[in-house]
Amino acid sequence: MHRSIPLIAVALTISPWASAQEPALDKVQPEHKILERFAGEWQFEKHSVGKKPQSLGTGTVSAESLGGFFIVCRWSGKQYGGDYKACQSLGYDIKQKKYTGSWIDSAMSYRWELSGAVGEKNDQLTITTSGPGPTGGTKTFRERYQFKSADSITIIGEMQKGENWSA
Repeated sequence: MHRSIPLIAVALTISPWASAQEPALDKVQPEHKILERFAGEWQFEKHSVGKKPQSLGTGTVSAESLGGFFIVCRWSGKQYGGDYKACQSLGYDIKQKKYTGSWIDSAMSYRWELSGAVGEKNDQLTITTSGPGPTGGTKTFRERYQFKSADSITIIGEMQKGENWSA
């Protein structure tokens, strides 16, 4: 089945609200560079922590840069006992001076708002968010994206418990 989306073009040059001055467009900043590390096709494995780590899922990630400002990642695979899909966006907000984004997935109807910063060595991006906890209530979570080589990203997911973080 072929679907089309009608597009309506608005000519600002004939609009009474049009300005004679072109809008100033943002420029890619040095902070955006770390996002390039995500671009490409990836395989992922998700494991539990502890003395005997167990496999929790596997799949692929396809990540694309949007103008150098954002990275959009599409995750798919097997997790939580079935097929799993997710879409993640990450970017650096020049005005807020922080990394921002969102996460949606096929396991729940909640849209996660992401906020983060890069470590001093520029080898780790830490993203935090709040949302539904595994046993109810709202919890704070973080993911630490570690860039140890050009062909590997380690993601450590943690939940805040009091003053501490646990995987």
